[in-house]
Amino acid sequence: MRHPIEKYNQNQAEALASLPEDQREWMARMFRIGNATYCYYNRAKELAVFDSADQSTPPAQDLLDWLEQQLSPKTPSRSAQELLQIYFEEYLEGLPHDGLRRAEKAAGLEKAKTSFPFRRYVLERHDMGMDEFLRQHLSEEDYAFHVECGKPLTDDNESGS
Repeated sequence: MRHPIEKYNQNQAEALASLPEDQREWMARMFRIGNATYCYYNRAKELAVFDSADQSTPPAQDLLDWLEQQLSPKTPSRSAQELLQIYFEEYLEGLPHDGLRRAEKAAGLEKAKTSFPFRRYVLERHDMGMDEFLRQHLSEEDYAFHVECGKPLTDDNESGS
């Protein structure tokens, strides 16, 4: 998958050209997976194409704007800000480590709006899962590689058996 910001496609092409031939395919795959991941996390902004990073709205406000658009008529009494606060509380409750939970809570909702984990949480609350997005936007080979890399290491993986 190409990056939605053309200058990054150019940077990636230059980086690939500078690599030894035997390293190019691996790095190209890393770029494709990274580009798809970038697009996923920016779905909250609902911006399909960026001409430049400078023209995008700050991510925290974009997340709020996107959420306001997602609210159904069934929930007119809830503002996007209220819903984000609820999501933030749910997100905090779901964090597996007390230290992380305290740090995220201390940083607050405004900081969380720009964090990838919180953005993913909000997207998944709206049935926009990352795995499905990547499956749809990567080749079978790239997606299989992504899945394999995401598996935890076990003794079998480490010993090569």
